[in-house]
Amino acid sequence: MRALKRCCLVTLAVCLFACAGVDAASPASVFPGTTWEVMTPAEASLDEKALEQLAAHVGGRGCVVRHGRMVYTWGDEQRSSDVASAFKPLLSTLLFFAIQDGYIADADDPVANHEPRLRDLDPDKDGHITWAHLGAQTSGYGLAEAPGEAYSYNDYALALYYDTLMDKVFEADADEVLKRYLGQPLGFEDAYTFEAFGPADRPGRLAVSVRDFARFGQFILHGGRWKDAQLLAGDHVETMVSAVVPPHTPVASGAEAPMIADQRTVGGGKTITPVGPGFYSFNWWLNGRDRHGNQLYPDGPDDLILAAGHGGKRTLWIFPSLDMVVSWNDSHISDHDDSPHNPDTLSNQAVRLMMRAVAASCRADNNGPERRTTLHIDGDHWHINGAITCPGTPAEGLLMNVRMVNATFEDRNRDDFDPDANTDAFLAALPDYVAHGIRAFTFCLQGGYPGYEGALNSAFNPDGSLREDYMARVARVLDGCDAHGAAAILGLFYQRQDSVLEDADALRRGVRNVMAWLRQKEYRHVLVEIANEYGHAGFDHELLQTPEGQVELIELARAEAPDIYVATSGGGNGTLHDKVAEASDFMLIHFNHTATEDIPDRINRLRHLGRPIVCNEDNKIGEEGAQAARITVQHGASWGLMALDVNQKHPFVFKGAQDDPAVYAEIKQLTQ
Repeated sequence: MRALKRCCLVTLAVCLFACAGVDAASPASVFPGTTWEVMTPAEASLDEKALEQLAAHVGGRGCVVRHGRMVYTWGDEQRSSDVASAFKPLLSTLLFFAIQDGYIADADDPVANHEPRLRDLDPDKDGHITWAHLGAQTSGYGLAEAPGEAYSYNDYALALYYDTLMDKVFEADADEVLKRYLGQPLGFEDAYTFEAFGPADRPGRLAVSVRDFARFGQFILHGGRWKDAQLLAGDHVETMVSAVVPPHTPVASGAEAPMIADQRTVGGGKTITPVGPGFYSFNWWLNGRDRHGNQLYPDGPDDLILAAGHGGKRTLWIFPSLDMVVSWNDSHISDHDDSPHNPDTLSNQAVRLMMRAVAASCRADNNGPERRTTLHIDGDHWHINGAITCPGTPAEGLLMNVRMVNATFEDRNRDDFDPDANTDAFLAALPDYVAHGIRAFTFCLQGGYPGYEGALNSAFNPDGSLREDYMARVARVLDGCDAHGAAAILGLFYQRQDSVLEDADALRRGVRNVMAWLRQKEYRHVLVEIANEYGHAGFDHELLQTPEGQVELIELARAEAPDIYVATSGGGNGTLHDKVAEASDFMLIHFNHTATEDIPDRINRLRHLGRPIVCNEDNKIGEEGAQAARITVQHGASWGLMALDVNQKHPFVFKGAQDDPAVYAEIKQLTQ
């Protein structure tokens, strides 16, 4: 096992798969040349210890690629051998090259146009098998069910797929086809062949090294682009990874039907596994849900894509929202099919280790990581990394957000809560929130109401100085946002907790200390919220109860760090006092107690100031929350979800879009 030293220093922002719709701006993407460029795990924002644990857990040989560079390898990464069923998505990729080059009209063309024996077999059944049916494992070939009627993981149908595509469509040697479209353009370094066991033993079985398979993963992650060339049209790649077999598709009965004479298999039978509906798309596995609501890999991001062979023994993992590819072979793992129903499978454990490598890397060191994300205001629009947010969408220029104030929670009055594990859980889910259109996360140095009274949760000492262990967790979440191209709204004071500070001068010192800390850390993606709902009866200090006190603290913060935007939030009725609105760099409002039909009026009352309007707290959920988000965006303001009973009340849950599927689906539609 070994980490690799990188060849050169290049600053990257997160590079995301085009189909994911995430607009984190970055310099030109990095692709391997004759050999891979390398970087250390720390430079790739990955935790080396977690990668070592992953390698020991998986076994065999493998590699981890992030931001286009090789980060970690174990075993012999250049050894070429069979990848079993993990070859199938590569076969579908070659299908789309055939469509692009005009050999086939589209994926819905009958395969019988090239293999007429299918019509001879049964014109009303097999004659209607399409390429899409073969890619979805719903062809019914050799089974009683008609094409599209049932799912069956069928290696006889895959042999038909491979043989017809190579012999009847391309009419060329399969290895030459592989070389023409993938091996040569992507610069495979090692031996590769579709005859892993020789020409007479199951042709179509791909032998490739883990590092070359990772090149293929990079190609898919970048939507069919390689360096400066769009080799395969992006819409073809999007089709491949979005045409999932509907979760309620029945599984084939197993009753057999005739096949073409001498039909062979690429390895297995006709009904190898019932797992697939809800997950399977042109031979790729997606992190979807089955008819029972079980997610394939619940600890992985929703945009996870993988090619799996021998139950996970040979696997290519693609994490678009993490800009990461992992490839392994000859592992100890063979329980991929059990993973939707059993969180303790070796496959699920491997996913958790990969996610831990990302989350644990966000722990701040003394110097902090290299900054990647910048945020600025242009008129009443938000820009991240110099580009307007969500361009060409209903939410263009807006900062869709979610309240995560207890992502750094602690309670010094109880010893049964692990603050670092809680922060780890949020960081593991962060990429999924971003993938669904979230552009900012609200945190708070005194958290939020955890669902019970008496908690002691504050980053401040009584004299206004900052507590080092608490600020370490804050740095982790801010670094996580920075790494994923998202902004952070950092609240300072919360009701029930401000009494920790001994007097008004300690409160002022606290403001200055926070702003100095942010400046020292060189954060360029952080907004400051002085108080959550100033004037709330739960505040003890007068400075947090009056508009005049808020104006004073806003100006104090701005004097300490002029480059950081500062505001404070009003109550849940969607209003701000005129003095506070005028003093703020942007206007923070809450819609908790605002009916959806009143939202336009609340926004219009503030529009005359010509600054961004951001709702960063609305406790409406489900369809009502989705409607509130839509109305807010239609009237030119940013909207933020507060999933009170999920993210804020103990026990805290951070599951990405599954926190509220209706709301996150709406945000994704508004932003992508």
